[in-house]
Amino acid sequence: MSTPPAPPGSIQTSSQSENQKGYNALSMAQSGIKQSQEDVRTTMGGLMAAYGGQDGGAYQRLLADWSGQVDIITRNIGQMMEKLQETGVLQQNIQGQNTEVILGSGRSNDVFDQLT
Repeated sequence: MSTPPAPPGSIQTSSQSENQKGYNALSMAQSGIKQSQEDVRTTMGGLMAAYGGQDGGAYQRLLADWSGQVDIITRNIGQMMEKLQETGVLQQNIQGQNTEVILGSGRSNDVFDQLT
């Protein structure tokens, strides 16, 4: 079973809409991750004051390593969001250029009609 063709003009709009949905999802994920990281840091601060010894130091290193990994993840999400924004701008530019070409083609036909 094949998918029917999309109506004219809807593919570009759909791509922009999907980019925005992706951006929004990444933004929500990034926000949630940062909030969780902050919650862990707050908890870590309290635990570090009460949790001493060799095992306390190991636990502190574990949480610091985890937090460093979270920083990498949120930075990568931010880069993905930037790419989606860049893609959206490019799509808008291409759509505008295509529209200009189509409108220009119509003007060419008007000139041709006047000559004939």
